Amino acid sequence: MSSDPPKDSFAELFEKTDKATLRRRGARIGETVDGVVVQVGQGGVFVEIDGGRQGFIETVDLTAPDGAIRVVVGDKLRTRVVSVDAEEGIRLAPTIEAAVGVGAAVSVGPGAGDSAVKVAVGQTVSGAVERVETYGVFLQIEGTRGRAGRGLVPTVELGVPRATDLRKAFPLGTKLTAKVLDMAEGKIRLSLRALKDDEERAQFDGFREHEKKATAAPGFGTLGDLVRTRK
Repeated sequence: MSSDPPKDSFAELFEKTDKATLRRRGARIGETVDGVVVQVGQGGVFVEIDGGRQGFIETVDLTAPDGAIRVVVGDKLRTRVVSVDAEEGIRLAPTIEAAVGVGAAVSVGPGAGDSAVKVAVGQTVSGAVERVETYGVFLQIEGTRGRAGRGLVPTVELGVPRATDLRKAFPLGTKLTAKVLDMAEGKIRLSLRALKDDEERAQFDGFREHEKKATAAPGFGTLGDLVRTRK
């Protein structure tokens, strides 16, 4: 799907929408509701929720790391009511699972100056070892602080032999780079092994591409070709 921004701006879509359907009508802040995308604009995505109500999600909450917004009309999203206003309507935010499902980056906790750090599944992140357990290593993602910005690298995803002493192999404060595997239920699952596999695959693909170009490049030809040329 094209990542070009929709033609209608959020303001235009908001004006086109019947504000009566955006009024409170029983919506409660913090309530979790299921909805269906009915309109997509540059600044917001309108979602129809239960009871015939409509709310909007700011596009920043549904944006992938590459800047694309992959939700389309008809997509089902699980959302949480953030605010309710008689004039501005019902503001929604996708649940972490919903955001991850459409490839959006998710806030993983306050960083410097309380600014949220955004992370998406498949993204590469760096951080420092914060805690070591028998079942894996906890990595504090760079730019975050607190539990919300901490991800677990399970033992199987560390890429080390089974009998390895994790506390010796990964002392507290060790800097690591990992790939985000999952963010279900707000828990970040990371992998060193998957990142290494990706790097090796990229190197192999680069080698194959180099070989292909080298094979296609004009050469001196065979001895038979030279003889025929001289004739």
